[in-house]
Amino acid sequence: MRKLRAAVVAVFILSLIAYIGYNIMTRMTQDKVPPVITAESDAVSVSVEDDESKMLEGLQATDNKDGDLTESIRVSSMSNFMEPGKRTVNYVVFDESNNAATLTRNLEYTDYTSPQIRLSAPLRFSLDDMEEADLTGSMSVQDCLDGDISQEIRATYNDNAYVSQSGDYGVTVQVSNSAGDTCSVNLTVTVTDPENERGKYYPVLSDYIVYTDVGKSVNLSDLLIGLESSGTEYLFDDDDSFAPGDKSDVDISEEIDYNTAGTYNVDYTFTSDDGETATTKLAVVVR
Repeated sequence: MRKLRAAVVAVFILSLIAYIGYNIMTRMTQDKVPPVITAESDAVSVSVEDDESKMLEGLQATDNKDGDLTESIRVSSMSNFMEPGKRTVNYVVFDESNNAATLTRNLEYTDYTSPQIRLSAPLRFSLDDMEEADLTGSMSVQDCLDGDISQEIRATYNDNAYVSQSGDYGVTVQVSNSAGDTCSVNLTVTVTDPENERGKYYPVLSDYIVYTDVGKSVNLSDLLIGLESSGTEYLFDDDDSFAPGDKSDVDISEEIDYNTAGTYNVDYTFTSDDGETATTKLAVVVR
């Protein structure tokens, strides 16, 4: 019995020595040298339509044991924009021993455009409907990086306004894409009293938010396409539409400084033969 126990102990000790020796030898021979990524340039230019392979152009990766690892380089992450269309991109590559190499360089999109909130209908609601009013229901955003991000639009009343009566209320709408580029527009919500809407004809526009670059003006008259009353539209260029007036009857109030970035409100006002006045608002974003 004692001999058996001695044999078991001996086997255990020998196994332990072999295990320790194996680990020591493994560590001594293990590859601890990471690969190296090099770049022809510290910047890369791509189109928003390009895939990841375009971002990898001009890169090489080599390893002391595994050789050429260029085909294994991957994009590990990208930063938010430092300015519209410009960000940093991070690369990584691993060798067979799981050693990692990283590299960062600047990336610029050659055809990037910032997201723009579009508004297809005026922000005008009856006081009776305000509890269920969807401020962003007529808004959309088609982003060049992320596609349709309309569901990401958020609207907030300025100064925490509580809509309890007819009038104009300031609201800020904004949306951001995955690169952190934000479009923010200050708009006006018009709340009407249904008791006072009879006989009013509101100017109809082709767009209710327009964008322009600093120094470039907008032809505001071109946006005016008709008049609307109680849900019925009367278009100026429709021969079968009997509009109660034409473009020349609509007064356009313009106080836009096209040389200064900002959001400007434009009023289109029509007064009917009965003396009823109705105003539609346009937001002009200069940036």
